Amino acid sequence: MTTPNFADKTVWTGDNLDILRGVNSDCVDLIYLDPPFNSNRNYAAPVGSAAAGAAFKDTWTLSDLDVAWMGLIADEQPAMYQVLQTAGLTHGKGMQSYLCMMAVRLLEMRRVLKESGSIYLHCDPPI
Repeated sequence: MTTPNFADKTVWTGDNLDILRGVNSDCVDLIYLDPPFNSNRNYAAPVGSAAAGAAFKDTWTLSDLDVAWMGLIADEQPAMYQVLQTAGLTHGKGMQSYLCMMAVRLLEMRRVLKESGSIYLHCDPPI
């Protein structure tokens, strides 16, 4: 087990990939993840709300970055790479891109999580 390089009870928000890559391995007790759901919709906070101006795009395309991530996964996790390739063939490139985005982050989460740690993943059906 490694010593954490962050304060106890730290909460981060936003895209977690850069944060995860800066965290020491095997030092996190709990991860709560509320990811995008691949709803193929774009969202914006209403004018006049406390979050006005905030927007979120929940549509996915196979970008250059996703292709680079696929290469990383192919090198480090060949079985996962095959699953992502199959998802692309079966459900299209948008689903493949979404799953690739999630896979890269989940691999980092696994790296930073203690053996006794837990991941809580918020999932619900789209409305």
